[in-house]
Amino acid sequence: MKNYASLCLAGAALIGFATPSLGAGPRAAIEAADAKFSALVAQGDGAALAGLYTKDGAVMPAGSVPVRGTAAIAKFWQSALASGVAAIDLKTVEVYSQGMMATEVGEYALRDKVGKVLDRGKYIVIWRHDGGDWKLLRDMFSTNVPPSKS
Repeated sequence: MKNYASLCLAGAALIGFATPSLGAGPRAAIEAADAKFSALVAQGDGAALAGLYTKDGAVMPAGSVPVRGTAAIAKFWQSALASGVAAIDLKTVEVYSQGMMATEVGEYALRDKVGKVLDRGKYIVIWRHDGGDWKLLRDMFSTNVPPSKS
């Protein structure tokens, strides 16, 4: 009987982790962090963008190996900004949270200096509450644009 009770508690914990958080706390904080991310893109500041990630953070773009660590993430974002990305629109679709961790599912649009859409896609970010702030631990995204036919 003890094992059955433990199994039920474990199942309840898993179900709680697999459903979106009903509390506004993590979602509101993550949306605020996304707004800061967008503002830093508009400022062209790759180093400040890297500061939004945990020290062991990673960006995991499609078609690339993971980019790990603050210096490499700063270089990655500075390169993206130098390529013509001048703005990013982020839309949070879902937030799942448990304790000090949260997962955000969202949509993005990259724009150039005149507002032309360069890319649209989706992303998943694993966030960790770190030093009083929600920071990006893993940042994975991919385009919605189909590959060109050769």
